[in-house]
Amino acid sequence: MTAPALTFVVVSYGGVDDATALVASLGTDVPLHVVLCANKPGDTESATAAFADDPRVRVLSFEDNPGYLPALQRALPHVDTSCPVVLANCDLVADPGLAAELLRQVDTFPDAGWLAPAVIGSLGVDQNPNLLAPPSARWLRALAAVHRVPQVADLLLLRKEGHSSRTVTGVEAGSAVFAGHGSCIVLTPRFFAAGGSCDYPFALFGEELWFARECQRLGLEVRYVPSAVLRHTEHAATGRTRRGAVARVKYDGLRYWARAAKEAGW
Repeated sequence: MTAPALTFVVVSYGGVDDATALVASLGTDVPLHVVLCANKPGDTESATAAFADDPRVRVLSFEDNPGYLPALQRALPHVDTSCPVVLANCDLVADPGLAAELLRQVDTFPDAGWLAPAVIGSLGVDQNPNLLAPPSARWLRALAAVHRVPQVADLLLLRKEGHSSRTVTGVEAGSAVFAGHGSCIVLTPRFFAAGGSCDYPFALFGEELWFARECQRLGLEVRYVPSAVLRHTEHAATGRTRRGAVARVKYDGLRYWARAAKEAGW
């Protein structure tokens, strides 16, 4: 079998059906490797059956549910980091030609540690580039205060129909930005060669701040590449009924980032 040109690390918490749709949408025009992190009890068995006939897919059983970025950290020994690595929610579907376009953009931007593709949400709007500048410590403290009471955070998310990510418009393709959306993070070989870390201390949320800070530390850019397109059915990975529990996890992460932002002078 031809050596893979890139690897998708797909994290599932009860989303094997979604992951099946994502893998099918990637097509066969580019040789690739898919690592499916099965984070929910029962996902390992379901995923093993679903991908039994696809040699590109390797299922890793993480049914103790380490979380999103921690799943990537665990999966790294099974990933060739000399090629691009795409960390993705399971609830994405790729437009035709995505993999080939990502490889082209990696070559186009040798200064990039992270590429942010177009991620079209259910409202039909691109969720990238997400952040043009780092969030202030004051803003992060305010968000933490909201998430301290899960019922309040839950109510706000429901009023927004689950669309908790801001949308930035008018950004030219190829622009350097602070951070992309966390649902699909394309890490370049240079990120890993320069010593980029995926060892994030929280199960969920804040991944985009982690990788933005890592790219800053390494002197690498985050580039917005909307010619590579995915479509996002938001929050299938966490589930609407779990928002209260998710808010509690997010509260701890936001407090961490408020302190980090103060130290960094954001």
